[in-house]
Amino acid sequence: MASRQNFWVPVICGAVILTLGIGARQSFGIFQKPIAADLNAGRELWSFANALALLLMGAFSPLAGNLADRFGTARTVAVGGALYVTGMLMIAIASEGVMLTIGNVLAGLGMSAAGFGPILGAIGRQTPDEWRSTALGVATAGGSFGQFAIVPFASTLQNSLGNWHSTMFVLAAVSVVMVPLAFGLREHRAPPARSAGAPLPQSSTDALQEAFHAQSFWLLTIGFFVCGFHVTFIGLHLPSYISDHAVALSFFGHPISAVELGGWAIGLVGLFNIAGTLLWGWLGGRHPRKDMLALLYALRALAFVLFLALPLSWVSVLSTMRDV
Repeated sequence: MASRQNFWVPVICGAVILTLGIGARQSFGIFQKPIAADLNAGRELWSFANALALLLMGAFSPLAGNLADRFGTARTVAVGGALYVTGMLMIAIASEGVMLTIGNVLAGLGMSAAGFGPILGAIGRQTPDEWRSTALGVATAGGSFGQFAIVPFASTLQNSLGNWHSTMFVLAAVSVVMVPLAFGLREHRAPPARSAGAPLPQSSTDALQEAFHAQSFWLLTIGFFVCGFHVTFIGLHLPSYISDHAVALSFFGHPISAVELGGWAIGLVGLFNIAGTLLWGWLGGRHPRKDMLALLYALRALAFVLFLALPLSWVSVLSTMRDV
């Protein structure tokens, strides 16, 4: 068990990795229009590439967890980070749809290995019981903070440079930091002692079979699918929607372009997600969790209805997206 003096090392390293990886990934929506215009292709090209990447990221997450158990979390996350950066570099130099799609696939596979599963597992094993919930909360908040910090940065950079290739190169360069940070997740695990006659440890195949036969697993998976679908849909298409309608604002005399407004809208989703996680976690400890989850989804649906019903403006964008 890690000591009090060093268990924060994997927590901080894991949180920063998630900040960079998820933050850069969530900024992909600002590239929708520039890529379509540059490659003379429909927006469905970038949408398909992102959808395929996310599908593979989810499908390969169990395999990534298995690799982390076999070869160590640090190595798995480092390889995942390198694969993620390679994918982003391929996207940055892409001049046609095939390379664009392959780059997205590599980035998605990289995030399955350098994402929540392996990182939270390593943190949970190295953190004392009395600090575990706090440590996992800090690391999880890293993903939301990355969305708040990096997406507005990427949109401002894209607005300044006017070249999506250059903006993607910068995001790839920043994401390189994920690789050395992975070694902060190193563990010193002794082989488990097993007494004579004790049952063998459960294999990954058996664990998956057990999960597939559990109703709660499928209900939770479907719930996460719904959540991931609409959050990803908003992140990928909202910036283009705002830009199409030329929605902008002026902040103390400083003009904020439609591209930048789209980035700030996605960033606010991440910022309020941190506060929402704390609030709903607190409520879940005092009320039935299934009721709180149903209320949460109902409020999200209400936010979407309000966004569609209200006249489109920077006020409607920023006020309703913070509730998503």
